[in-house]
Amino acid sequence: MTLPDDVTTALEGFARRSAILVATDFDGVLAPFVTDPMDARPLDGTVEDLSALAELPRTFTAVVSGRDLDTLTQLTGLSDDSRVTRIGSHGAQSSHESAEDDSLSDEQHELLQRLTGDLHGVVDAHPGVRLELKPKATVLHTRGQEESVVEAAVQSALEVADRHTGVKVLQGKNVVEMSVVTADKGTALRALQGHVGAEAVLYFGDDVTDEHAFEVMGEDDVSVKVGTGETAARYRLDTSEQVAEALSTLLGMRRRAADLSADDRNR
Repeated sequence: MTLPDDVTTALEGFARRSAILVATDFDGVLAPFVTDPMDARPLDGTVEDLSALAELPRTFTAVVSGRDLDTLTQLTGLSDDSRVTRIGSHGAQSSHESAEDDSLSDEQHELLQRLTGDLHGVVDAHPGVRLELKPKATVLHTRGQEESVVEAAVQSALEVADRHTGVKVLQGKNVVEMSVVTADKGTALRALQGHVGAEAVLYFGDDVTDEHAFEVMGEDDVSVKVGTGETAARYRLDTSEQVAEALSTLLGMRRRAADLSADDRNR
């Protein structure tokens, strides 16, 4: 497998930056899609490469996902004290030490309960779809269902969300997430960049929710869309396997850059 020339060139320049943040979505990027979301697993070597990158000087890494934080930590296999930051629920949760108190207010908790109760009615009316309950959101999953069922269930879920003031809707591939807090991957990514002091960011994403990250990235950043579809990203890869190759390639480049910097300091 070979990376596109423009991606390789971008990685070379990025690896030489003083301080960098390497971040990636989970489902469809580190982990290929599967019918049961809890069966998803990262490709061999990807999490290890993120961990190895995080051990290098002024190099920070993160996995950013719509999954809730506990589930994301479980599926990545990362320990609670890992240097790889986990950002869950589209930015509403973070394992980073700078993360603010993420508990819901009484009003938000009551809103989530009412919303979830109404969404159970959508599931009952459309057999085959299912709900995922998160600390701050409820998610409708439609993967594996016929198109007519998907369209009807999504429309019903959106109508439920419209009836509740204060609900934010995020639609992705075969999912509709309805949250009682305002959060997105772009805001979370920029916040983490500020906290760690990274000069530039590399982000891999495949879903429409990743566009929030791509849209806030600047000229010094490297934004990579995985798969087909319109995007604000500057670069593109076709598969999760290419993401794995890109991470491995970047690790080698960053190590060489770190060695050169050490040599310069010792002269």
